[in-house]
Amino acid sequence: MYFLDCIAVPSGTKKLRRYPLPCIITCLFISVCNSLFPGLSQASLESDEASIIDHWGAIQSYMNEKGVIFQTINTNDVMANVTGGLDRNTALIGDLDLILVIDAKKLLNWDEATFFVYGLGLYGNDPSKNVGDIQAVSNIAAPNDWKLFEAWYQQNFLQQRFSLLAGLYDVTSEFDVIRSSSELFLNGSFGTGPEFATSGINGPSTFPTTSLAIRGQAILSDDVIIRAVLADGVSGTPNDVTGTQVKLDRKDGLLLATELAYYDQRERKKRDQQKILKQRPFRLTFQRVGRAAPIVYQAKYAIGLWGYTTDLNDLSEVDLLGRPLKRDMTYGVYGFAEKIVYREPQDREQNLTLFTRIGFADPRVNRFSQYYGGGMVYRGLLPNRENDEIGMGVAAAFNSSHFERAQQRSENSVDTAEIAVEMTYAINVRSEMIIQPNIQYIINPDTNPAIQNALVVGARVEFNLNWFEGPTTSVEIQK
Repeated sequence: MYFLDCIAVPSGTKKLRRYPLPCIITCLFISVCNSLFPGLSQASLESDEASIIDHWGAIQSYMNEKGVIFQTINTNDVMANVTGGLDRNTALIGDLDLILVIDAKKLLNWDEATFFVYGLGLYGNDPSKNVGDIQAVSNIAAPNDWKLFEAWYQQNFLQQRFSLLAGLYDVTSEFDVIRSSSELFLNGSFGTGPEFATSGINGPSTFPTTSLAIRGQAILSDDVIIRAVLADGVSGTPNDVTGTQVKLDRKDGLLLATELAYYDQRERKKRDQQKILKQRPFRLTFQRVGRAAPIVYQAKYAIGLWGYTTDLNDLSEVDLLGRPLKRDMTYGVYGFAEKIVYREPQDREQNLTLFTRIGFADPRVNRFSQYYGGGMVYRGLLPNRENDEIGMGVAAAFNSSHFERAQQRSENSVDTAEIAVEMTYAINVRSEMIIQPNIQYIINPDTNPAIQNALVVGARVEFNLNWFEGPTTSVEIQK
C-alpha cells in the first residue's frame, strides 16, 4: 500500500523494485542496534517477553553515548472552510516523520561528521481543495504517500566553521528560513516564499519532493554565515508523485542558490546554546538537524539569490510556430529580517518578535513574481503560559505580468494577488505535545474572481516521541 520508489539512474532506465519505506527505516534502526549491542544475547531476549522493556533503560543510555538519535513526529491538521472558497467542507491532513541521526564522531570516531535519514508518511485530504487557494492553508498538505525525504552525509571542518553536505537534501531547511514564522504558522507562505516554492518545473528541492544536492556553508565571522547549494534542477518526476524519484537527466539543468545571513547574538553566548536547546519546547522544524553548529540569536537578516539553468517555458511569449519561448538562467532574489523587539522584564524568555520578507522572481517564467509578507510572534503572552506562542501574519503573492498576459489572451480574468491573513496560538501542553488553534482568511483565492474570499478555521495537533537523547539541534534558534 505504501511504497518507496528509489531511482538513481539515467533517464530511460527501468525503475528499480519498490520497497516499503517503514521497513527500510526499521532495518536501518535494527542494524544500528545490532552493531551496538553484541552483549545482549539472543537467549536473553527470547527468555522473557518483557526483556526488551527491562533492557530499555540500558539501550537508551548506550544509544545516547553512541550518538544515535531516533525520533518520530506525528502532525495532524483539521481545517474547515467555513465561508467562501470552493466547498464548505472539513479536511484532515497528516504527516508522520521518521528520523534517524547518527553522530559519526561518537559511533565511528569520525570527527565532525553526521549521517541523516528522514522518512515521510503523508495522508489525508488537502484543505486547499476546499478553499481553492494557491499558497496552501496547511504546510503539510501533499499527495498521500510514504517516501524517503532526506538522506545525506555532512562533514564539518575547522571547528565547524566550514560544512559540506551531500545527498538527498531539503534546500529550504537552511535557505529562506525565518524561524519565528516557519515554526509557528500553518500557511505555506510563512515557511518558504511562494515565488521560490513554485519556481522551476516541479519546485525547488523541498517538501514534499527533494533531489540530490551538494551544499557548502562557511562561518565568515561570529555573526556572518554564507551558504551555497547546487541541486538537480527538477525535483522528483513531475508526472509521478509517488515515492522518492531521483532521476538524473541532462535536460533537468541545475538549481543554484546562495544566501548571506547576519545573526545578532548579543543576547546569548554560545556556551548557553545546548542548555537552551534542552529547555525549549519541541517543534517539528527542529528535526532538520546536524546541518551546522547551532546558533542562538535575537535577530537575523538575510539576502538570498537563486536561479535555474533549466530551460523553462515563457508564460506568454511564443515563437513563430506558436510554441512557448524557452528561457534559461531564470532567477529570483529574496530578503528577510526577524528581530526580538521586546522582552518582559521579569522573564526575558517571554518576548515579542517581528518578521518581514520580500521576494522577486523572473516574471517571464514564474506565476508569482513578487511576494510581501510579515507579522509578529509573542512568546509567553498569557500568565503561567511562558512556553505558548501566539502569532499573526499577512502573506501576499502577486501574479507576474507574463502570467496575467497569458490569462487575458485566454479571456480569463484574474486578480492581482492572493492575500492570506493568519492568526494562531500554539499551546505547549507538554514537551511532547502541542495543540494549536488556527484561523485564516484568504482574499482572492488563486487570484480567481469567481472564488469568494474564504474563512478557514482549524487546529494542529503535534505529537513527538524522542526515543534517544534530544531534542536534536537545528542550525539556528531564534530566542
